[in-house]
Amino acid sequence: MSLLSWNCRGFGNLRTVKALEKAIKKEGPIIVFLMETKSCEEWMEKVKNECNMKQSWVVPSNGRSGGLALLWKDEIKIELLTFSLNHIDVLVSDGRGLGRWHLTGFYGNPETARRPESWAKLKHLEGVAALPWLVIGDFNELTSLSEKEGGGGRPQQQMDNFIDVINFCDLKDIGFVGPRFTWIYQKADGTQIRERLDRALAMAKWLELFLGAKLYHQSTSASDHSMLLLRMVAGSKRKRVKRSFKFESMWLKESSCEEVVRSAWEEGVIVSSDWELNSCLKICRDRLEGWNKDVFGHVGRNISDLQRRLEWLESQPSNPELIQALKELN
Repeated sequence: MSLLSWNCRGFGNLRTVKALEKAIKKEGPIIVFLMETKSCEEWMEKVKNECNMKQSWVVPSNGRSGGLALLWKDEIKIELLTFSLNHIDVLVSDGRGLGRWHLTGFYGNPETARRPESWAKLKHLEGVAALPWLVIGDFNELTSLSEKEGGGGRPQQQMDNFIDVINFCDLKDIGFVGPRFTWIYQKADGTQIRERLDRALAMAKWLELFLGAKLYHQSTSASDHSMLLLRMVAGSKRKRVKRSFKFESMWLKESSCEEVVRSAWEEGVIVSSDWELNSCLKICRDRLEGWNKDVFGHVGRNISDLQRRLEWLESQPSNPELIQALKELN
C-alpha cells in the first residue's frame, strides 16, 4: 500500500497531468494528496478520471493560486473530518484488520508572516482523533539549515517554531530515500536555491502500525517540487507478469510501421486456417514488438535512466555545470 503527495504547481499544463498519471500507473498509490492544483472542482474531476482514481475531495483554488485535492481508490474508506485552503483531514480504513488511522494532507502557508497560523492549525488537528496519525505534504519550512542550499539564511527562531509544533504533536520525521532536497528554485542569475520543504511526519503509534514505512523523494521535471511516495507496507516480491501489448501512437510517425503491419497480417492469413483473426493479431503483435526495439529502443528503460540521472544531478552541490545539465535534461 502506498500514498503519493505532490505540490504539482498547477494542472493547467497537460504535461503535469501526464506526469501524475504516469506516477500513479507506475506506483499504484491508493491515496494521492495534491497541493497548488490551481484548479476548480470540474477540472480536478477530469484529472481524477484521467488518473483512474475513483473518489476525491477537492478544495478549489483561490483564483490562480492554491487548491488542494485528495484522491483515493475504492479499496479503502475515507471519512472526511475537516478541510481548509491549507489542509484536508480524514480518517482512513483499508479493511485489512489494521483499524482506522488519522491522515492529514498539509500545506504550510507560503507567507512567512502567516506561518504561525499553520502551526496553530496543526496543533488543533493533533487532538481531533485518538488514532495513529500521519501528516504529509509541503510544510514550506525547514528544521535546520542543513535542509537548505543556496540563497540567504533563515532565522533560527522560524525553524525552531516548526520543531516546537512537531514535538507538541508527538510527531517524528519519517526520513527519506533519494535526493536530499524536494524543492528547487532557479534564479535569474543562473544560481539555484534548493530546500527540503516536503516531508512526512508520524506518531509512534502510526510507525508501529506500518513498521516498513519508507518515504521516497521522486524527482520530476513537471514541477519544482519532488513527488513524495510513501510505501506503507513492505510487501513480498511481486511475481513478474508479462506486460500487455499496447499500440503506441508514436509508431505512426514512422513510415515503416505500415509495412510491418501489412506484412504481418498477410503472414497471419497464410499460416492459419481456423482462427485467422487471432493468428493475424498474434503475428502482428510479435512483429511490432521486435520492430519497436530496433527502431525506438527500450523507451521505458531510457525514461528510467533519465529519471535516475535527474535524481543524481539534484543530489549534487549546485554549480554552473550542474545547472546547465539540469536545463538540458528538462
